[in-house]
Amino acid sequence: MSALYAGGCLCGQVRWRATAEPLNVRICHCRNCQRATGGPFFARALFPLEGFEFSGELTRFASSARLERRACARCGTPMFSVPNDPADRIGVSLATLDEPDALKPHCHVFVASKRAWVVLDDGLPQYAEGAPS
Repeated sequence: MSALYAGGCLCGQVRWRATAEPLNVRICHCRNCQRATGGPFFARALFPLEGFEFSGELTRFASSARLERRACARCGTPMFSVPNDPADRIGVSLATLDEPDALKPHCHVFVASKRAWVVLDDGLPQYAEGAPS
């Protein structure tokens, strides 16, 4: 599989590859993402599952009725967010990209939950909740 994008965790145990362009690239400021990543937001690319593969052992945690989080079982790097509906896509942490600047976010979502000390001056659209369809 020839990858357009590839990445992995801190220790290298988990690796992933995508052969398609992402469906969207967003920065999420919701409280679940803050807690799941241990940071002020979750910058992620949403890829179709078709043309996506990964290797390595992951932990799984349902952070809501709608979303499961997956992290490296060895080093704990937050890797993926997997929606239940629709189940044909996967969110991938931009921080895990081999080329960290290969993808640029298109917008900020759930900024109503943004930390007060985070200043958004990048010119990207901002949505109080989720982005419009």
